[in-house]
Amino acid sequence: MNRPIAAALLALLLAGTAPLPAQIPTPEQYFGFRIGADRKLARWDRIVDYFQLVAKNSDRVRVRTLGPTTQKNPFIVAEIASAATLRDLDRYKQLERKLYFQGGAPTERERDDIFAQGKAVVVITTNIHSDEIGASQMAIEAVYRLATGNSPAIQKVLDNVVFLLVPSLNPDGQIMVTDWYNKYLGTPYEASPLPYLYHYYVGHDNNRDMYLFSQKESRMTADLLWHDWFPAVWLDEHQQGSDGARIFTMPATDPINPNVHPLIYRLNGILGQQQSAALEAEGRTGIIYNSTYTNYWQGAMAWSGWWHNQVGLLTEVASARIATPIEQRMADPSRPAPPAAPVDFLTEMRRMMENPSAPLPPPTDINSRTEYPRPWLGGTWRLRDIVDYELTATFALLEAAADRREALLRQIYEVNRTTLEAGSQGSLAAGDKAFGAIIPADQHDPNEAIELVDKLLIAGVEVHRAAKPFRQDSVTYGAGTYVVPFSQVFGRYAKDILEKQTYPEVRRAPNAPAEPPYDVSAWSLGMQFGVKTVTARSALPPDLVLERVTATPRPVVAAARTGGGWTFAYAGAESARLVNRLLASGARVTLGPQTAEASGTAAAWAKATDGYEVRAGSPGIHAGARPVRAPRIGIYQSWTANMDEGWTRWVLDRYEFAYTVLHNADIKTGRLRDRFDAVILPDERPRDMINGLDFSSIVPEYRGGLGEDGVKALTDFAAAGGTLVALGSASDLLIDRMPLPVKDVKRGTTSDQHFAPGTVVNLQIDPTHPLGRGMPATTWGYYVNSPFFQLTEGFASQRATVAARYPNTGVNASGWLRGEDYMMGRAAVVAVEMNPGRVVLFGIRPQHRAQTHAMLPMFFNALYWSVE
Repeated sequence: MNRPIAAALLALLLAGTAPLPAQIPTPEQYFGFRIGADRKLARWDRIVDYFQLVAKNSDRVRVRTLGPTTQKNPFIVAEIASAATLRDLDRYKQLERKLYFQGGAPTERERDDIFAQGKAVVVITTNIHSDEIGASQMAIEAVYRLATGNSPAIQKVLDNVVFLLVPSLNPDGQIMVTDWYNKYLGTPYEASPLPYLYHYYVGHDNNRDMYLFSQKESRMTADLLWHDWFPAVWLDEHQQGSDGARIFTMPATDPINPNVHPLIYRLNGILGQQQSAALEAEGRTGIIYNSTYTNYWQGAMAWSGWWHNQVGLLTEVASARIATPIEQRMADPSRPAPPAAPVDFLTEMRRMMENPSAPLPPPTDINSRTEYPRPWLGGTWRLRDIVDYELTATFALLEAAADRREALLRQIYEVNRTTLEAGSQGSLAAGDKAFGAIIPADQHDPNEAIELVDKLLIAGVEVHRAAKPFRQDSVTYGAGTYVVPFSQVFGRYAKDILEKQTYPEVRRAPNAPAEPPYDVSAWSLGMQFGVKTVTARSALPPDLVLERVTATPRPVVAAARTGGGWTFAYAGAESARLVNRLLASGARVTLGPQTAEASGTAAAWAKATDGYEVRAGSPGIHAGARPVRAPRIGIYQSWTANMDEGWTRWVLDRYEFAYTVLHNADIKTGRLRDRFDAVILPDERPRDMINGLDFSSIVPEYRGGLGEDGVKALTDFAAAGGTLVALGSASDLLIDRMPLPVKDVKRGTTSDQHFAPGTVVNLQIDPTHPLGRGMPATTWGYYVNSPFFQLTEGFASQRATVAARYPNTGVNASGWLRGEDYMMGRAAVVAVEMNPGRVVLFGIRPQHRAQTHAMLPMFFNALYWSVE
């Protein structure tokens, strides 16, 4: 056979085994429109299909399904690199894991192999907020470019980077937003917002879940980041408001968190500015940094990477109206912008909702400066602009990581090495000696200690149990005590998530007031779970025998057999789940101040305790017990996509309370007492509950709120013997509309006098109160500018009692709180018995973002109280 013919045959054979890029359709060919085109969106199922098609026909892309989402859609990640890298991907994954000291510190030879051969592993997550939809569209073009491009820049990225691309962190919401937008496209309701949450439970709060890990999507993300790949760089792509800068890039603004390694903040700035530089080079305008978003707080997706020694980056691109362009009137840079006039929120909202297509006012921030050298002056802004800005930012980051591959690996290695060294010396944060955290076995609710361990394990933290008693800082701890040494690669995270937060004061001038935090200022998870944790202030004893916890222990039930059944401790949220299971099985249950008793069949007990470790125990004297039955619960769901309502549903589902969702029409129908024992009003402002969204651009069936008829139906429900449970600001609706002997003291203060964006507070509980059953005398709650109360004069037919109050001194337990004095001695939870009905006012929300496990029993007690 001659050589030309042989070469031709060989080429045909190779073509069969190594598909050519031409076999991959362009995004425009596949979807039928240019990505980012006006009023066009790619839906999640089609995005997944396209990613899988690319992976099938490219040796540069693999697609993995990490699991089903909350609503059973595929949650995927694309692993993108050169063909040679993908063929040996497990080896590069092991190099990256060793970079993060998994399985122990690397030897010198292993370290040198990492530097010489390792890849820069970069993860980019997108579209966690589903109406911030541009990044899910951008991801389509990104994967196509990397799968088919052959430019030197593309080859450099492929050869030096392992790129993990998550095209949506909330596929369920991507589908909801796309379908809703397409349904009303071209109608008068094109701008009508979703009337329900775009994540089934948590809506926009899904990026506040990266230390509770309550949602499936959060847990899959944590597994990818801290158990599977350990990427060194994590970018989370978002969208922001439409009236100012076009894109925010890192670095963020002060204050910084002392537990983060300083080099992480430096790298945030270096890589963020690489993105800014690339955008500037393209002539883009409106690129800002050092603005709005602070360097301090936990829980916001990529920023939680900081405490995991990962470079955590954020971009925020100005939004369009989903895929509909917006117009903004042009500013005149030759004229100074007039002082901003005070804006009434409701007036401005009504203007925008009644005239959604009207141009926005011109931008007011038009002063060139270091962090904003070329301000946005106004004009037309499209979905395609979002895609273009995000494509540039994405590829700039990938190129920077490729260029800095070895330097990045060396620097991350140093961050990890020095973290272990500082942790062993108790010096992770300057001036704060801390060698580890101790979680004593003796807790009011031992199951919450197990919950706390579970969250640490999900976050990749190493947790141990003491095999025998030991002494630490002059205190003796028993066998079984959990110990979290800070001499581990994620020691910074463990320290930060368990300790008290002291928010640094930021003042723009010596005599200026302290600036409030951008977001929450506290997250102390032990406090929120009602678990006492102790910081080891001296080195852990050398003879301490520790056993590593490799899986979350099962929850424990300490039960004693009684003549009629079983008596067990009623001391926390898990106790309520067990009670609900028993009630569902037909068992009879009574609740006392600290115990529960159930009588039923052995089969019912075995079914209820499935998944628990049942131990023989002495729960205590079952005195003052009252029989309960399964309450018939209704929960109000307005059409304003209320996140507190979604979190409340999640809590009810998690602890197995049956409930019915009630919309405005369901309540207005009246006769609620025939159907329900308790009606829950989630946190929402009274005017929003009454009026809802009542604008011409709102889809008619979702307009309005409870109205006067709905308010009357609620008051009639209580008058007929029902229990109204109001959370947060919803308490004010009942205070205003019912003759309750309660005043909301918070409403008499201004934000300059009293303000808390998110603070852990100390609480005093009355354990003898029906709402205080199973509670300790003191605990913690989470406070976010909620009502606090003073009892006033009431009618003889009413009995108002305080179930939880703020102490007379030392309200703030962790975080930032302005005007603490206003809260001292005030009531946090009030019950009003009206013979026969009841109203329970939770000024402090007991189920805040499902984090405040310490307060959940009080919430559950309100539901059980409704059927006693």
